[in-house]
This record gives sequence, C-alpha cells and structure tokens, in this order.
Amino acid sequence: MLAALLALSLNLSSTPASIYRISWPLDTAITVGGTAAIVVPYALSNQLITPRCPCDAGEVNSFDRGAIGNHSQSADVASDVTVGLVWVAPLVVDAFDVGWSEPLLEDAVVFAEVLAVNGALVTAAKYIVQRPLPRTYAGDPGLLTSPAGYRSFYSGHTSNVMASLTFLAMTLRLRHGEKWWPWVVALLVGTSVGIERVLAGRHFPTDVMTGGLAGSAVGILVPWLHSKSSPTVGGLSFLPLRDGAQLGWSFRW
Repeated sequence: MLAALLALSLNLSSTPASIYRISWPLDTAITVGGTAAIVVPYALSNQLITPRCPCDAGEVNSFDRGAIGNHSQSADVASDVTVGLVWVAPLVVDAFDVGWSEPLLEDAVVFAEVLAVNGALVTAAKYIVQRPLPRTYAGDPGLLTSPAGYRSFYSGHTSNVMASLTFLAMTLRLRHGEKWWPWVVALLVGTSVGIERVLAGRHFPTDVMTGGLAGSAVGILVPWLHSKSSPTVGGLSFLPLRDGAQLGWSFRW
C-alpha cells in the first residue's frame, strides 16, 4: 500500500528521466576535496582547537542561555539515529523511483557532493568559531578539556538532515514537478532533530537554526547547479597544450 501511494504521488514512469548533468573530473574533485576538508581538521583537533573553559554562562546571549543545563541522553541518541536514517533515505526513495539505472548513479553523485560540501562548511565553521557546547558551559568534565567540547556552532546534525532531505525534495521536483510533501518532511524532521540537539545540551538554538538554513541552502543549490534545466550550467574542460595544459570553466546560457 505504501509503495502504491508513493508511486501514485510521484507519477512514476517506466523510463526514468535523467535530470542532472555530471562532470566527472569536477564533481569528483569537489567531493574528494570536501571530504578531505572534513577529515583533516578532525584528525588535527588537538592542534586546531584550544579549550578555554570553565566559562561564564553570562557571556551567552539570553536567547541561547536556556540550553545550558540540558542533558537528555535519549534526545542525543534519537538525533544520531535520525541522521543515520536520513543519510540513507534519499537514495532508497530514489532507487524505488528510478530503479537501478544511470539516473540513479547521477543522483548519487550529486547527493555525495551535497554531503561533502555541507560537511566541509560545517567543519570550517566549527573550527573557526570554536564555540563551547551548552554542556561545556555547564561544566561537563568530559568536555571542558576536550576539542569535542568546542564545536557547537553550527549544528552538523541539523545541517545534514536538511541538506539530505532538501536534496531529495529538489530531485523529486526536478524529475516529477513540484511536490509539497518532501519539503514538509524536511522541515518536520529537521525541526525535530534541531530540538533534540538542544535538549541534549549539544547545541544552542542559534546553532541549530543556522545549521538548518545552511544545510537547506546546500541541498537546494548543489542540485540546481547540476540540473539540466537550470539557466546556467558550468562544465570543466581540459585542453592539452604543447607546453602544458589548460583548464577552463564553461557556461551555457
């Protein structure tokens, strides 16, 4: 029954439509580079992050201050599980939609790039800002002297959920026309995870709000830039020369 309802909602056709233009050299470089931008800072956390607490809770703005003291383990676990499921859900829905086909591979390439770009932006923000977690402000001994206690801004969980689900909403929109329910699902699940991160004492409200907006922007922009129907499409070109090589970026108007 669920499969029938999903099929009816998507207006599935026997021949899946290819909606994304892939540039293997460029997309591979961006995905690998984004992944490296996530892995390297975490591997060098002890060198890049300087613990500075105990900290005065008075330095936190009044809107965020109420998160200090939150410590819900169940909310913490629920948010972790949700992110894991959301990383898988877009490709599961996509496979049901287009089957094992070339469009599925193209969609997967774009999805991998969404996750890599989003993760790189989150990591950069965390390591530049080095904002203590609410739990760190509350004096959690396991976080006071650990780099993990100073990566509050902004929320990677919320950002990942919104990036993944808005990617799914964009993919379905480009292939089948606008559907309201993927956007509602993205908003509800993203909001739920954001609340859970605050209740867990892992983030302040402004962390999850920023994460939600940033993740949504990546989840919309990356698919749009790859879309065959977008007004401008970039492509990487490689031209061998007698004394070297030339890289170029082309646009279609």
